[in-house]
Amino acid sequence: MIEAPYPSPPWRLRGTVQAALWRVPRAALPGPLPAGAKPLGWGRSALLATVRAEWQPGGDLAYGELVVAVPVRLGRRIGITITDAWVDSMASLAGGRVLWAIPKHLGRFEAVDSRTDLTDAQGPVAAFTDRLGRALPLRLPVPLLVLQPDGTGVRITRAAATGRPRFGGLDWDFAPGGPLALVAGKRPLLTLTLAEAEARFGL
Repeated sequence: MIEAPYPSPPWRLRGTVQAALWRVPRAALPGPLPAGAKPLGWGRSALLATVRAEWQPGGDLAYGELVVAVPVRLGRRIGITITDAWVDSMASLAGGRVLWAIPKHLGRFEAVDSRTDLTDAQGPVAAFTDRLGRALPLRLPVPLLVLQPDGTGVRITRAAATGRPRFGGLDWDFAPGGPLALVAGKRPLLTLTLAEAEARFGL
C-alpha cells in the first residue's frame, strides 16, 4: 500500500473540468466493474467517459488528473465505475485508493502553450489541446455516484460539482499503443467543460 498524507473526506477541489463521452464496443470495455453492474449503452455498443481536470490551489489538493469511467446501472442506481485514473499527486493517488477504491496511477502532465501531454511509467497515455471559448453566465450542478469494486463488494461514493459551462473544449489525442487505444482516433459523442468548477468528493 502506498502511504502518503491526504485530506479527510469530503475533498473540496477547485479548477477546470473537461469531459467527453465516447461510443465503444461493449466487449472492449475496460474493467473490472462491480458484480451485477450493467454498462449503459445500446446493442453491442456501450458508453465510456474521459474526464480531464486541473485542480488549482484553493482546494484541499492541487493536481492534474485524467479519469476513465464506465457509466453503469447497478440495481436502481445509475453512476460510474472508474477503471483508470492518472494523477500527478501522491496524496491524491493514496487517498483515492484507500478512501474510494479508485485505481489511480502516477502520471506526468507536461504543458506547452495550449497542449498538455500525459505520460506514465509505460510511456505516452494521451495529449490534450485546449479549445476553450466564452463561459456562460450560469452555474451548472453535476451530481455523481461512483460505484467501485473493492474486493469484498461495492464501495459507493457520492460527489457533486458546480461550474460555468463553456463553449469549446479539448481536442483529445490518445496514444494508439497506450492504455486508451480503445478511443484513439475517435470523435466523442458529447463534450462538456466546466470552468471555475467547485467539487466535493466523498460526501
